[in-house]
Amino acid sequence: MVNSIHDGIVIQARSGSTRMPAKILLPFDGEKRIIDIIIERIKRDCPDKRIVLATTVNAADDVLEEVARQHDISCFRGSEENVLSRFIGAADAFGIDRMIRVCSDNPFLDTTSFEKMFRCQSESGADYVCFAFPDGRPTIKSHLGLFAELATTEALRRVASLTDEKLYLEHVTIYLYTHPEAFTIARMPLPGFLDQRTDLRLTLDTPSDFRLLQTLFRRLHAETDGSLPELVKMVDANPEYGSIMKENIIQNEK
Repeated sequence: MVNSIHDGIVIQARSGSTRMPAKILLPFDGEKRIIDIIIERIKRDCPDKRIVLATTVNAADDVLEEVARQHDISCFRGSEENVLSRFIGAADAFGIDRMIRVCSDNPFLDTTSFEKMFRCQSESGADYVCFAFPDGRPTIKSHLGLFAELATTEALRRVASLTDEKLYLEHVTIYLYTHPEAFTIARMPLPGFLDQRTDLRLTLDTPSDFRLLQTLFRRLHAETDGSLPELVKMVDANPEYGSIMKENIIQNEK
């Protein structure tokens, strides 16, 4: 088993966004921003793991380095466009052998699943671990926004040696799961209440997403136990929510 001191959780974040600038830095739940919510949840559920906020060298992202300082987590700054190199650089800087990659625009991220992913990698020795739909599609290729993904640093280095295509440099893990002949992939099944839910959009790209997710977040924690099953029940009980999600999925198809 890989020693836990070599495990890392790397949060990909930047303030720039063409569709909604600084979306992760806007007040979301009271004074808390989405980036605050995600970091606090990771620290709660993974107290023994190195947490790194991986942002860009752009001056606009100085604020994110300050966020890392405020939360007492590590920060690494690298290329805005070559995100793959940013992740490898973060791994090298902090001695990380395998990492969970977190997208910073998912306020409902299930951080309790991280230990399951590390355990799956330990048991399988896979280069890449993800939660996947029954057809094998990793959740990162959907709008679900509930799960992260795991990759070994060695596998990411191999990707960097094999390609310089922009798609693969910008989207860190795509090369891994689209080249199963070169990398070992471990797909973890989704919970039953989610395994067919390609209609759910709980990730944030646009102002419309922000408004809906903010409403759901407030209601979820005010009216229920805050669990994912309750979140799905809430969406299903309100056709308006589903309608907004459907429209945003069409407009922001992955």
